[in-house]
Amino acid sequence: QHYYITNNLRVHAWEKTWYMDFNVHQRAPAAPASQPELFEDTSTPQQVGRPQPQATPSFQQYGQYIQDPIVANMAMEYGSSLATSGKAYVEQNLDRYIPVSRVKFYFAVTTDYVIHKLMLLLFPFLNKEWGAYNNAGGEPTRHLNSPDLYIPVMGFATYVVAVAVALGSQGKFSPEMLGITATTAFVWLMIEIGIVQLAMYLISVSTDIKIFDLASFSGYKFVHMIVCVVAAMVLGSTGYYLSFIYSSAAIVYFLICTLRYIILPDSNEDRIARGSKRRNNLLLLIAFIQPLIIFWLTHHVTYGPDPVPLTKI
Repeated sequence: QHYYITNNLRVHAWEKTWYMDFNVHQRAPAAPASQPELFEDTSTPQQVGRPQPQATPSFQQYGQYIQDPIVANMAMEYGSSLATSGKAYVEQNLDRYIPVSRVKFYFAVTTDYVIHKLMLLLFPFLNKEWGAYNNAGGEPTRHLNSPDLYIPVMGFATYVVAVAVALGSQGKFSPEMLGITATTAFVWLMIEIGIVQLAMYLISVSTDIKIFDLASFSGYKFVHMIVCVVAAMVLGSTGYYLSFIYSSAAIVYFLICTLRYIILPDSNEDRIARGSKRRNNLLLLIAFIQPLIIFWLTHHVTYGPDPVPLTKI
């Protein structure tokens, strides 16, 4: 009986142990086999075994790099070589777009030339030597009849100042008048040159007058415009009209005597040829358009309203 009881206790203990182990295995099943990932996990900023990007140099590091004498010398040499090559390129290709050499030619004047040319413009009736300026090479310092741009440019600036002074003496000056006067005079000069060029194209007349020659002859009237403005300030309306009449006659006489050797044919046979009448009309157009522009740009200093801005014309 004692042996039977002992065996029953052993069997009961073994069954209890087996039952506990079975429950443990049932409650904690084995983890399934790992499967390959379809997409890379990028939720974390860094992954183990992946190369990390290098840090970007700071501004101070760049500054220290530039302050290096070797680097600074290399940069200066590169900049100087680049500037030299750019200057050479501009000098070689600038004449393709802007004839700088031709413009310099029209400003190659001397003091004697300017004085004698001003006397010729103001008193052309006293001159007895008229001729084609191309025969003398066209250089202003060699021939008095050759055109230049120095006197027209300086006359334009002086005209603007003279108008400002005249309006100031009448109490009508304002800073905007300087811009209005300069812009109006320049635009009318361009309109005049355009009208002459269009007339030459429509009547099919070819002459030796270049565009800068035409700008020069058209700009000489600023000298007479200055005379009219000064006369209006000093002598009033009477002085203005007297100076306007004389200046108009002087500029017309000067242009006719100067341009007739270029526009009109030389030989007698060519003078009676077809087209000589059109050339005469072109010469008269260039000459007689000057008084109209002189009056339009100077009459407001004596009477009438101020010049109308171009935006309102």
